[in-house]
This record gives sequence, C-alpha cells and structure tokens, in this order.
Amino acid sequence: MIQEFLSSIIAKAYAQDLIPCADGTLADPTVGCTAVPKALVHTQSDILSIILKSADAVVTIVAAAAVIVLIYGGITYAISMGNEEKIETAKRTLFWSIFGLVLALLAKYIVTAVLVIITQ
Repeated sequence: MIQEFLSSIIAKAYAQDLIPCADGTLADPTVGCTAVPKALVHTQSDILSIILKSADAVVTIVAAAAVIVLIYGGITYAISMGNEEKIETAKRTLFWSIFGLVLALLAKYIVTAVLVIITQ
C-alpha cells in the first residue's frame, strides 16, 4: 500500500522518465526498481500515529471545554430571571457550545478520513 502510494507520487513527478518494474510499479531509471525500506514504512506509520493521537488530545480538550461552556450557558439561562438580554446571551452561549461540541466530535472522523485518503 505504501509502496503504491510512493510509486504514484514518483509517477506524477517523473511521468515521462519512468521504467517498469517486475512487480508492476514504475521507478525512476536513476534509482531503479527498489523496495521501500522498512524503516521508511515504520517512520510513516509512527508519524500517522502521532497525528492521530494529537487529534484525539485536541478533540478531548475542545469537547471538555464545550461541555463546560454548555453547563455555564444552562446556568445562565436558569438564573436569568426573565431578563430578555440575559436569556438571549444564554441561548447564544448554548447554541455555540453545542455547535462546538458537535464539531469537536466530528473532527476526529474528519482527521481519520483525511489520513485514510492520504495513505491510500
């Protein structure tokens, strides 16, 4: 899979100068038909793992902040005592905190989908 990905990048960069290899891929004639080193594959998977873990950490922090703001908006709404200005402020706070929570929960799936597309 990774070798196909790297071959496609090479094919796009050097489309006119490629030679066919025995495994069906194309290679640069100056390098020849070589296998992708295991260290490169392992490094790439480590980088992807770091990206996914970082995205998970950011999503967790943003989701926690959205829940805290949601609670704050609920409390503000509950103690507004009929004051229209406070009610509108609380409604905006509730709306944007729910929007942020949904966006944070979708962000993990968006990052995963982008990484799947990139690594294919």
